[in-house]
Amino acid sequence: MKRIIPILLVLLMIPFISVRADEDGKLIRQGDKGEEVVRIQTRLFDLGFYTYKPTGSYRTVTRTAVMSYQAASGLMNDGSVGQETADSLFARGAKRVDYHAWIPLSFTAQGPIVQKGSPTAWKLVRPMLTEGSSYRIRNAATEEELTLLFESGKNHADMILPPQDPDRSAAVTMLTKWLGSANSFYKCAVLFEIDSQWIAASIHWNGKDRICVYFKDSVSHVLDLPDAEHAANIQKVGG
Repeated sequence: MKRIIPILLVLLMIPFISVRADEDGKLIRQGDKGEEVVRIQTRLFDLGFYTYKPTGSYRTVTRTAVMSYQAASGLMNDGSVGQETADSLFARGAKRVDYHAWIPLSFTAQGPIVQKGSPTAWKLVRPMLTEGSSYRIRNAATEEELTLLFESGKNHADMILPPQDPDRSAAVTMLTKWLGSANSFYKCAVLFEIDSQWIAASIHWNGKDRICVYFKDSVSHVLDLPDAEHAANIQKVGG
């Protein structure tokens, strides 16, 4: 009888453990960041629903891709990844889109590179930058220029458009021209001026006021991953 009682206790606890696991099941949704988001984006890319490279940041583009997958798979398309969506997404027979739906990872309206710069490593560039100071960037193809403020930088330089710049709207128009879109995934090869020296760099922006500037050996904020497209741009300018 003493042996039976512990077994009964275990059996009685199983339903409660299951309920607790369901209640604590993690819901991945817009605003989340991290490795789990990278896995979701990678899987959606493999299936053809997400047409950008994984960033690890669950924003509008990722939510739209999840909703498209959910709708195509007969799931509730709320744009969040719960257990049901996750099980379906990573199943062997997960829904795929037709091959023709795929588009290039990146776009730029930039033409051939006409000016070269020094391929200087980020670890050498960072000590030369002063927070709050202005720096010129030059389109390596058109030689058009913009002035940006250095805000901060760990893995690369985080820049902003000068808040009081009377030509702010013109700067936004020029960035859109350079990149072909106000989409933060698009990249443009540039030169970055420090102490009268032009350094090879590559930029992308959030479509508003923030611009990320990559230098040789810079990495992204997402898991410290390198960015192949920025690296290719820097190679073209610094080659």
